[in-house]
Amino acid sequence: MKNSGFTILEILVVLVIVSMLAAISLPSVQRARNKAAIVRTKAIISSLEAALFMYQTDMGNYPESTGSSTILVEALMGPIEDENWKGPYMRFKEKDMDENKNVIDTWKQPVRYEYPQSKRENVPFVIISAGPDRKLNTSDDIGNW
Repeated sequence: MKNSGFTILEILVVLVIVSMLAAISLPSVQRARNKAAIVRTKAIISSLEAALFMYQTDMGNYPESTGSSTILVEALMGPIEDENWKGPYMRFKEKDMDENKNVIDTWKQPVRYEYPQSKRENVPFVIISAGPDRKLNTSDDIGNW
């Protein structure tokens, strides 16, 4: 009478093959996750930019800030005691802000907002994320320029 089933050698061969496939595909998955995080952060910045343009249309100027994005939450969500203010221009969920009410990027770092600014000639204000390395002024920074 013959026993049916798998030998230990067959099981080990299957485990080795599965492990090799996982090792080959893991870097591709990580690259895809990084690209998705960058795209999400660009979408956050684009949304802030559009809301700021609507704010400027109604109020005549952009909210002033030297780096904090807390002012964005206050200005875009309001309410602001001004007859020209027609907001809210954007809504933020709790997960989109840190404990100080700064808008955060995909890596949970505060997004910087500067107006007036003199760093970039082609935009009236700068919105910047430190990017995947979480350090400002590096090559992977993401901004609205």
